[in-house]
Amino acid sequence: MNVDGLREMTSEDLVERLDEVKEEFFNLRFQNATGQLENFAQIKQIKREIARINTLVHERELGIEIEPKPQKVAKAKPKKEKEKKSKAKPEPAGKDAGDEDGEE
Repeated sequence: MNVDGLREMTSEDLVERLDEVKEEFFNLRFQNATGQLENFAQIKQIKREIARINTLVHERELGIEIEPKPQKVAKAKPKKEKEKKSKAKPEPAGKDAGDEDGEE
């Protein structure tokens, strides 16, 4: 992932991504040790991505880089409020308590 994509992520997302990349790095080193690794350039790419993420996390800790505000996703709240309003509507004015029993 490029630096611009990483800068758009929140600190929590960066930490999660760092864990994923470290796990991938471990797997690549394991494959290399057993002789199963075919693309040795992947190790170099993963090391660089780990360094990029660590740099961004450290910049945010020092206050050099400002954490982006999380993007708001369209919430379902307005829908639920409309449903609650429609359920809470009073009965039509023509109905009385006496209509339910069959008495007029």
